[in-house]
Amino acid sequence: MITAAMLYDQVMCPHRPSMDLFANPMKRDKLSPFVKLLWEKGTSYEEEVIASLDIPFLDLTPYSQEEKESKTLEAIERKEPLIYSGRISADDLLGEPDLLRLDENGYVAGDIKSGAGEEGVVDDRRPKKHYAVQLALYTDILERKGLSSKREPFVWDIHGDEVTYELDELTGKRNPTTLWNIYRETLDEARRNISNPGNSSPA
Repeated sequence: MITAAMLYDQVMCPHRPSMDLFANPMKRDKLSPFVKLLWEKGTSYEEEVIASLDIPFLDLTPYSQEEKESKTLEAIERKEPLIYSGRISADDLLGEPDLLRLDENGYVAGDIKSGAGEEGVVDDRRPKKHYAVQLALYTDILERKGLSSKREPFVWDIHGDEVTYELDELTGKRNPTTLWNIYRETLDEARRNISNPGNSSPA
């Protein structure tokens, strides 16, 4: 199964997904204290955001794997307005979006991030590709299941802002493309690397 975390890693390091699946665990570098700190910071911030919500939501954190997915689908069928820590899948795609929010036409996915929702200078802000591919995977799953509202997932970022990722909007000045195209290319690369792990070995 292709997960959002795998696509994140594919953007950050093209060799990472296949290495995680196929490389000898004994040859992996130990997790650095800095990376551990980042993970802990992200988890802590997410917990703070959820604890501060003043709107009702369904919390599925007590569940895991197939049971979490079953509970998520049941909640979607009931049209729960906001689902936290759900799990969805379709074909070879698997995602655990932090948030699934119902609007007038279906569900839209969102993630809580302990970083800024965009990058770049003040007058040239742009979406982060490694965030975009994760959000696009959730959206793809929702579309395949006939549950998607629109290709406009969102991030709740460290500044308390909601940043919409318009996946079909052209981005980039030199070679304009859409975030959805970037997602599809990244997904194809991940599939190739996983099916042919030898092609993804670092030099």
